Amino acid sequence: MNRSTSRRARTRVAASSTGIVLTVVLAGCGGASGAVGSGTAGTTDTKGKAAADCGQVPTVAPKDPDGAVKALPADVQKAYNAYGEEVFASAWRDKKALGRPAKVGFSYLPASNPYAAAVVKQVEASFADAKAQGLVQGKLVKRIMTDPATMTPAEQIRGYNELVDSGVDIIYVTPLSGEAMVTAVDAAGKKGVVTVALSSTIRSKYAVNVAENAYLNVAEPTALVAKQLDGKGDVVIVRGFQGLSAETIGYQAVKDILAACPDMKAIGEVNGAYVAPVAKSELLKFLSSHPQKIAMVAQLGVMGSGVYAAFESTGRDVPKVVDAGASASSLASWKKLAADGYDSAGTGGNGTQQAKAWFTVGMMVMQGAGPKAGTLTRTPSVITEANLDDYLPTGATPSDLGEVNDGEAWMPRDYLDKFFDDPTAAK
Repeated sequence: MNRSTSRRARTRVAASSTGIVLTVVLAGCGGASGAVGSGTAGTTDTKGKAAADCGQVPTVAPKDPDGAVKALPADVQKAYNAYGEEVFASAWRDKKALGRPAKVGFSYLPASNPYAAAVVKQVEASFADAKAQGLVQGKLVKRIMTDPATMTPAEQIRGYNELVDSGVDIIYVTPLSGEAMVTAVDAAGKKGVVTVALSSTIRSKYAVNVAENAYLNVAEPTALVAKQLDGKGDVVIVRGFQGLSAETIGYQAVKDILAACPDMKAIGEVNGAYVAPVAKSELLKFLSSHPQKIAMVAQLGVMGSGVYAAFESTGRDVPKVVDAGASASSLASWKKLAADGYDSAGTGGNGTQQAKAWFTVGMMVMQGAGPKAGTLTRTPSVITEANLDDYLPTGATPSDLGEVNDGEAWMPRDYLDKFFDDPTAAK
């Protein structure tokens, strides 16, 4: 990939993955699903490395320095299996109800793709509904970056600080860089400003993060596909934008699953940068020099349509595509092939669902519900042959640019309640 292509890929993923990626981060992955395959669950070996039977997801204790995860109900704790970042106790656990309508700030990335557009639309709708309930006041104060080609963490932080200076009580943000925002969020928190982040985790006790489990989002469908293949065959890995924590975590998930399957071999990697056309282009280059049969392509999120397109354009047999962060396009390709017995696995979720949960979490904090942990997560919504039609939009085609259907609730209110000391304090 040349420098120009790499730069475009970087900026486009920053805008679009936030739901997956940054899920992450990326857009649209998650749910309340449970088991992956059958048999003995995985464990962590004596050297601290992930270990499991082939076709199983390993069990790895989360990084829980404050015991925040242990304070959650047992059925929720499983969502933190192998969670890739520390989960801190929230600075807002003892926060009293604001006692008046809140002034709300919104810091977001450019609405340059269906996921981001859906998030912005839903936040505006949720704000209007909250205003009708007397929970918020005035107008939603926005600082939305406009150009995905030039946006930077510094630009976003400037806008974030402007929101703080404007007197908002709470800021909803999807950070371009969670690490870069820590200092600003700490400073805002000390002034009493609550920050609620979607997808990309901000490692501050003053941030309440609503995020996918980036490890499980890739590990669960990869394990299912490995099981479908009886643990045999050559594998190609399509990586996302390297340097993002969610990408690193998802890549490790694939490696852990393959490590448990001695008859599955990774024969190569390509860099798709979380952009489907880039994934297609780079995969075509790889395929031109690798004529052997490929059993699985493990892509790390939102690039499934590019993988399908690459194989279909060459006329080669389409392998099982791990469709983490599925799109309407990728599911339409899967459905088309299913008529001939094709099967795979993926994960679903969309911007509307995630934005609803995100806004609700912030309102619960402002009403004094008391978050037990600084990061709220979930087990992924796993897509299989059995529920494919629940996620596939009616009339979707392999060229469709839209999101998947809801499929199942992402983080419904009864699930969110489990993360708070006094959920009844919130409307």
